[in-house]
Amino acid sequence: MMKPKKSWMSSTRPFAKQWDKKPGMMDVYAVGFNFQEKIDPVVLERLLNCVAPDKKERLKRFYHIEDTLRGLFADLLIRDVIIQKTGLKNEDISFTTNEYGKPFLKDRDDIQFNLSHSGIWVVGVIDHQVVGIDVERVQEIDLDISKNYFSPDEHEDLMSKADKFDYFFTLWALKESYIKILGKGLSHPLNAFSIKFINPREIIIKVEGQRIRDVFFRQYEIDKAYKMAVCTVHDRIPRHVNMVTTQQLTKKFLD
Repeated sequence: MMKPKKSWMSSTRPFAKQWDKKPGMMDVYAVGFNFQEKIDPVVLERLLNCVAPDKKERLKRFYHIEDTLRGLFADLLIRDVIIQKTGLKNEDISFTTNEYGKPFLKDRDDIQFNLSHSGIWVVGVIDHQVVGIDVERVQEIDLDISKNYFSPDEHEDLMSKADKFDYFFTLWALKESYIKILGKGLSHPLNAFSIKFINPREIIIKVEGQRIRDVFFRQYEIDKAYKMAVCTVHDRIPRHVNMVTTQQLTKKFLD
């Protein structure tokens, strides 16, 4: 598994064992992959049997095994966290979605979660309140698309940066994490709001020039080649990412 790089934005601690009972406390997780290591088909099939039948069928339809594994371990990650925090058994966990496709734990409004994956990383977050997370791999793209997806202020900020690709995906991860707490997917236009850095530690959001209150962000640096952000409605966002390996999850579900 890839080891995260430390910075002022993040640090790591062992995979959390217990839910912090303090209201509003969150936990953030990341699973790294080494796709050069092949997975035993028998093990893969057994792990697929640990998720919902409809999810299993969707995962098996992916052409690339990397897509199957990212989707599978994202599901296993949140299942394991829910088991730890609620005492539910895996077979009793049932997910539902809203009209925009955002997943929820059925009949448990007190448990809110979100997942994202890109490249070699799957990330997740869980809380008592609505929460969003996103991870993006930094890569070269046509920066003209920022005119369609970013506000004029964001586009101007982007064009002023020395490393435009780095800043593009910084903004994209932050904006996606905010979209996810709204629960409306991309039906809510990305250019309908602006992300603004007051300083490296303070990030705000504006709509039509007015700051939106009670929206908070934190960035995490788990890998120099990726951008990761969490958005929520309170400021009690952990500084740490709980690092989980695919081996740990495999052992938990197959032992």
